[in-house]
Amino acid sequence: MLYFDTLPKLITLDPTNNAVVVTNILSRSSIIQKLLKNPALFYQYDIQDGDTPEIVASKYYGDSYRYWLVLFANQIFDPQWQWPLSANQFEAYLNDKYGSAAANNNQTMIAYTQSTIQEYRKIYTSYDSTTANTTIINYTIDSNTYNNLVTSTQTVALPSGASCTITIDKEIIDIYTYEVEQNDAKRTINLINVIYAGQFEQELDSLMNS
Repeated sequence: MLYFDTLPKLITLDPTNNAVVVTNILSRSSIIQKLLKNPALFYQYDIQDGDTPEIVASKYYGDSYRYWLVLFANQIFDPQWQWPLSANQFEAYLNDKYGSAAANNNQTMIAYTQSTIQEYRKIYTSYDSTTANTTIINYTIDSNTYNNLVTSTQTVALPSGASCTITIDKEIIDIYTYEVEQNDAKRTINLINVIYAGQFEQELDSLMNS
């Protein structure tokens, strides 16, 4: 199914006041939020370098025209910026964003971004021996807090007899690392299970034309 074929039509006037039928490309629909947490409905996929929504759709659904399902499942409205950049695109992005600053400091873009501080972080890590789950939470802090922060590890006994180990650490994040993290955070996406793809197509068609 072609996504734009599902969009509703409008009658409007052209510059010569003749009635014409146009497609309402601003029409939108979204997935009910509770469905996003249904593990049976989605398959998790890590976007590879060079993947596009069309390529992912072709890989998983066998139909590149189902690219809209890939975007729809992840509420991606701007693939240019909500989709991870390829290696070449990422380098071009860094050059565009930081190239001038690097030149002013007589450095290459890579050297500048790897030597310039983006932020300071406090890292809180907890390990539950009962569930064997590790939880890591990063907090952005200022330089003074970073300098005065004492790293530590503490194990706390729980009433059940199990234990919880809590570690407090700190880290300086340079621009390059930060930008890589921001780009990589977009790589893990949800794909609508292929067995429900047809049902979603019918539902979208119904919603758009209701």
